[in-house]
Amino acid sequence: MTYLVVGAISASLYWLNTIWAGLSAFMPLIQALSPTYIHLIVVGWLSQFIFGVMYWMFPIVSKAQPRGNSRLAWGAFGCFNAGLPLRALREPWRALDPRPLNGMDLVLSAILQVSAAALFVWVCWPRVHERGRF
Repeated sequence: MTYLVVGAISASLYWLNTIWAGLSAFMPLIQALSPTYIHLIVVGWLSQFIFGVMYWMFPIVSKAQPRGNSRLAWGAFGCFNAGLPLRALREPWRALDPRPLNGMDLVLSAILQVSAAALFVWVCWPRVHERGRF
């Protein structure tokens, strides 16, 4: 829910700043929130909501481990929630100061988020593929 609230506040600030340009002393910083608020809402809130529903609602793997390997699931959660805030903090900075060094944290953020997606697929794959086909 935090990503939804922070994303909605960021979106409101961005659009208010766009409509009434010049009212804010932080106009360039607020203008740099353009892709960030979308990532917070769509990737941060919506994707985690979908992942949570998948994790809890998909068919069980076994009685011993009904949702698969919980360590991998926590790893996916940790990578995701380390990568997205890093992106949310560094993306506006990169927009304001586009030096190559400022982009390195965005690369790390992308690696963390892709790792989270791969781990989540690894956790959920045994629960979604047809048994015996692969």
